[in-house]
This record gives sequence, C-alpha cells and structure tokens, in this order.
Amino acid sequence: MKKLLLIILICSNAAIAQKKVKNGVIYKEHPYIETMKQLAALYEKGDADGMAKFYADSALAYGMTRYNVDTSKVAQLSVPPGKSLAGVKAGWQNIFDNWEQIKMRPIGTPDGLAYDNQPFTVQSWWLLTLVNKKTKKVAKVEMVLFDQFNKNGKIALQLEYYDPASLLAAMK
Repeated sequence: MKKLLLIILICSNAAIAQKKVKNGVIYKEHPYIETMKQLAALYEKGDADGMAKFYADSALAYGMTRYNVDTSKVAQLSVPPGKSLAGVKAGWQNIFDNWEQIKMRPIGTPDGLAYDNQPFTVQSWWLLTLVNKKTKKVAKVEMVLFDQFNKNGKIALQLEYYDPASLLAAMK
C-alpha cells in the first residue's frame, strides 16, 4: 500500500511540476476572421477581382490540387507548387466559368491564431457546394483554409486542404 501511495505522490508531483508556456492567443472574433467571411461572399458571387483585393501582390497559395486535377502517382505523392495571385485568380475564374450555384457555408467557428513571433493566421472550415454547368451534378466539398496575413492586413499565404472526389464525380 505504501508503494502505491508513493507512486501516486510521485506522479501527481510530476504533473504539477510541468511548466506551462503560453504560445499565443486564439480569437473567435477578429477583423481578419471577418475578411474570410467577406471572401466567401465574394466567391459565391464569382467576383475574382474583388477577392484579389484582400491578397498581397506577392501572395502564394497552396492547395490539394489547386484547380488542376492531376491523379497521377507522382502528383498524389508530392506537394503541388504554390500559385501566385495571378494563378489563383485564374483558378477562381475557371471555377466561376464551369460551376454555378456556388455556396460557402462555415463549418464551426473560425479561429484567429496569434502565435508568438508568427504571422496572424485564420483557420476556417467550410462546406463548399456547387453545381457543374455541363453535367448539372452537385459537388459538396469540405475544406479547411489557413490564411496568413501580413503587416498590411493582406493575405500573404493560403493553405487549402480538401478532398476533390466530389468535384471529380460531378464533372463526369
């Protein structure tokens, strides 16, 4: 019994002795979160020029397929290269030209992440629903975006993760 009590005492002491270090602040309300909501509304309207105004000229965007679906083995195992703002705008326009009834609905509450010594990042989860203009099939895509903002309040980096299976099925 003494051994059990000693083990419990040592474990509880070890738990109490853990150092807590704060690494930043998480916001549920922030102007950059509002920016993401505005971007979603512009995406639904098909306004690529309006969306581009929220991005730095030097912005880079990384995504799962970034609008060009490539299912080759090499593409599946590699990270696609980043796209410049011009490339991203062209991708948006490709979506607007080939899809309609675009809706972006938030899934949960977006978070503003103010990590120490890092750019402010908004993490947002979305349900994207759209209809292919040729096939009239509906695609539903759950995606997460990580948008880093620069000191001028513009998006400098966007990371996008989603499963393109629904898009591919709706295109057939």
